Amino acid sequence: MAECSTLDLIVGLSERSTRKAAAEALASRLGVQTVLLFVSDPALRALIPAPGLPQTLYGGRTWRSFLAGCPAEGRWSGEVELPKGTHRSALAVIAGGTAVVLLGGTPLESAVAELERLLPMLAALLAAEQEAVIAKSEAEASREASRNAHALAAALEAARADAAALNAELRDEHRRKDEFLAMLGHELRNPLSPLVTSIALLRMRADGEGVPPGLVDVMARQTAQLSRLVDDLLDVSRVSRGRIELKRARLLLSDVLQDALEESRQLLHLRRHEVTVSGTEEPLTVNGDRARLVQVFGNLLNNAAKYTDPGGRITLVVLHDKQNAIVQVRDNGIGIAAEMRPRIFDLFAQAPVALGRAEGGLGIGLTLVRTLVELHAGRVTVDSAGVGQGSTFTVSLPLAVTLQPVRNPSIVPLKSKTAETALRVLIVDDNRDAADSMAVLLRLMGHEADVAYDGRTALQLPSKSDADLILLDIGLPGMDGYEVARQLRPTAKRGARLVALTGYGTEEGKLRARDAGFDEHVVKPVSSEKLEQLISASATAPSRAI
Repeated sequence: MAECSTLDLIVGLSERSTRKAAAEALASRLGVQTVLLFVSDPALRALIPAPGLPQTLYGGRTWRSFLAGCPAEGRWSGEVELPKGTHRSALAVIAGGTAVVLLGGTPLESAVAELERLLPMLAALLAAEQEAVIAKSEAEASREASRNAHALAAALEAARADAAALNAELRDEHRRKDEFLAMLGHELRNPLSPLVTSIALLRMRADGEGVPPGLVDVMARQTAQLSRLVDDLLDVSRVSRGRIELKRARLLLSDVLQDALEESRQLLHLRRHEVTVSGTEEPLTVNGDRARLVQVFGNLLNNAAKYTDPGGRITLVVLHDKQNAIVQVRDNGIGIAAEMRPRIFDLFAQAPVALGRAEGGLGIGLTLVRTLVELHAGRVTVDSAGVGQGSTFTVSLPLAVTLQPVRNPSIVPLKSKTAETALRVLIVDDNRDAADSMAVLLRLMGHEADVAYDGRTALQLPSKSDADLILLDIGLPGMDGYEVARQLRPTAKRGARLVALTGYGTEEGKLRARDAGFDEHVVKPVSSEKLEQLISASATAPSRAI
């Protein structure tokens, strides 16, 4: 380095590119062998070699001891060990966290004094450099964090897009499933309708002429079971879409349980189960949908009947506390394994049973039980000691605020084939078997029946204006039942009842039927009991809205 003043050399030490040359020139000016530069590291709280100069010290422990002893300001002298066991004298001049160490020789006092005077400036320049390095490091870290954040945001956005696409796909798949279930229910109910009507016809024949004893009962039980499976299947679709609506009223729990027992009577009798009812004699009132609560307890009774060996015991226990009515359905059947209990109410979940003991079902009933109970602000639980130890299902329902129950309406006496008043009935259904068999049944009951297999034909029949009761299928070819109803209503006989017959039991269908002018909405298959109710209502009551 060309001849420079001490000030120039101090400035040279402050820049990394000229630091080594400036240190060598300064050593010559000071009259020592070597000049080393150290800066204070705040994180380490120690003096470390400045960048641009040798980063490894010559010696060992004596160097560490020497540097550790340096004061915050002033001079510090001592002896340090060098390689090969040699030692050298060392003088440190310290100011502002910067130390200039002079090694070997005897430094000129005037030059050292000048170094002391200029050292604060060097310390300030080095501090500025250190801050710049830290700032650059922090800026780079910030940029890296920003890059990572952008990458993460892009990844999250891609994940959201994938999730949105998946959700859309799932919604579409869910919609198609619901549409399939609705169509399946409709297609299954269509053949069920003539079967139910034909079974009713067989019952009406004197002693079932030509029919082996009990065969009609078998057919009736099996078609009723198939109808229940179809209803459960469609209820699952409604549950998944949140479409189940409750028609609440204050009900006596005993009436609900009696209806549930009656619905399950055939299966319980067929399997020769001993059924007992025990518990409080106090009348308990709940606020709920009678049909849905009957479905809840009917499903639990059917479940107990199916999974209990013939001749088993089923107990219906009624309890209560200050706020809830509690009903337990206990059986001594096959029980539930511990690993199955947490999933017993899940959709399509069924406890594994031996092939020879398979009882059928879709794994839907208990899912409906839980959903319907929860819609009533209640809770259902299950308990079982294990396989072969029976099961107990417990339903808890809030007690009604008042104890003024709405009892089951008395059953209107049904008209039969000996009815005093013969009605004229028009049947419109493109399912010829269903229409023809219902017409035969009505005629055997003492009524007149006309049949049309499509809407346009029905609108052209002279009897359309004389009919007391019009049973109109919705899913007709060409012109659907809603449009036929709209055109029939203005020309229908005063007081005539217009009843929609359909395989679709949705709330939307009921609303459309009401808007089209129907008085009632009936889901296929139509039992003989329901048919007689429709006839009785037509004979005794004026037309009314759904």
